Formats: sequence, C-alpha cells, structure tokens
Amino acid sequence: MGPDTRAAELFTFLEEAKRLIRCGHYDFVPRAKNRDSLARCGLTYKDAKEELLDLTADDYHKGPKQDFDRPGTVWEFKKRVGDRMFYIKLKSVQVDGQDILRCLSFHEDDFA
Repeated sequence: MGPDTRAAELFTFLEEAKRLIRCGHYDFVPRAKNRDSLARCGLTYKDAKEELLDLTADDYHKGPKQDFDRPGTVWEFKKRVGDRMFYIKLKSVQVDGQDILRCLSFHEDDFA
C-alpha cells in the first residue's frame, strides 16, 4: 500500500471513528492498564473520548494491521495529552449488525 493510499484510508478511518463516537457507538475496553493510566493522569473516560475526537493524521503511529487475537484490523496512534504521551489502539467492529468503534488501548505510552 502506497503512502497516498494509506493517507486516504487513515482519513476515512478517522472520519468514521469520530462519527461513531458522536453517535454514541463506541466503547472502551475496561482493561486495568487503561483504567489505571487514566486515573494516574487524572483523566476520566469522558476526557479520553474528547481526546479521541481530537485525533488527527499527525497522531498516526501504525496500521491498519491485523488484530492479533480477534478478526479485523487495528489502528495505532500516539497522542500527547497534557505532559504525557498516550498510546491509543482503535478498531471498528460490528455488534448485532451495528458498527461500533472499540478503544482497545488508551494508556501511557510504554515506548515513549
């Protein structure tokens, strides 16, 4: 996949992700690492949602790539929130015929 194709695919993914969030069709996977990182940084799930709505192509890190434990592809982002870098992993899935944006990871970047 060339850079122009990837950029177009990234733009499309971000637009769809934000649409799903605004429509309430999203969820955060309740992993301890995500909860602990948000709490440690004084952030709420609402704050995380706002950060997702503010994602841009500049925050892109990797993807799309095959999810390692479930069918589908994931997109990875790294975004500065306050004075910390966060790692964000997103995936669009279907649940009962409805598209849902699933936030698999939203935690401090272990590799920053």
